[in-house]
Amino acid sequence: MKSSAADIYEIAMGRWSRRLARAFLAFVEAPAQGALLDVGCGTGSLTLAAATRYPDANILGIDLLSDYLHEALMHSAPNARFETADATALPYADHSFEAAFSQLVLNDLEDSRKAVDEMVRVTRPGGVIAATVWDRAGGLGFLRLFLDATAVFLDQPGEDLRARIFDVPHKNEDDLIDLWADAGLKDVNSATISIRMDFLDFGDYWDSLMGAHSLIPKFIGELDIDTTRQLEATVRRAYQGGAADGRRSLVASALAVRGIIA
Repeated sequence: MKSSAADIYEIAMGRWSRRLARAFLAFVEAPAQGALLDVGCGTGSLTLAAATRYPDANILGIDLLSDYLHEALMHSAPNARFETADATALPYADHSFEAAFSQLVLNDLEDSRKAVDEMVRVTRPGGVIAATVWDRAGGLGFLRLFLDATAVFLDQPGEDLRARIFDVPHKNEDDLIDLWADAGLKDVNSATISIRMDFLDFGDYWDSLMGAHSLIPKFIGELDIDTTRQLEATVRRAYQGGAADGRRSLVASALAVRGIIA
């Protein structure tokens, strides 16, 4: 049976996004009641974490991919619901929510500024707008391990892959703060949130890479079988670090920003 996008995401990132969600919500400090909006909810990690943290609030998670929403619905909470919607054209009236937040979405959108403007539009004055993205260049250790090993093994093609994955908008705290300030938000502040990524063994790590970024399986799929095997062996050595195969725990950091609607 072919794995769905939600299945691949769960192996690659869903388990880590649940860990990140708890820490991110502590930073957000959203109201404990009212309607809260999770923009780009994926398989529902942040939505469901918010539903647990704020049992008296009503949490709405939206995503453009219905496959993700199907997975989210299977784990829904009584005070959480999910809808298909575009982050850059939210189908909700002005001032419909007490807060809007987004996790691991902004630097993958074609028009992140429009998405932030839409979050501001649908949130009441005085409401909270917050987002977090992976610190890909400096804080996503499990991805850098693979990309650095690939760059060393394959030279320029590996260098090009690393550059394409790390060259994203809003890749540092200053960029996020500027984005929030340009949207007219006040009391803007940022933080770095760190979690642990725990892998059972190299096989678990390698499987997670295949869904970590769409460019990675595409890149590997274009290699011949001998090169793929040699690359995998190279990455394995980097993962094992001279020790026996087994569990590894790598630190991952995310950048978070928060502001208030004037």
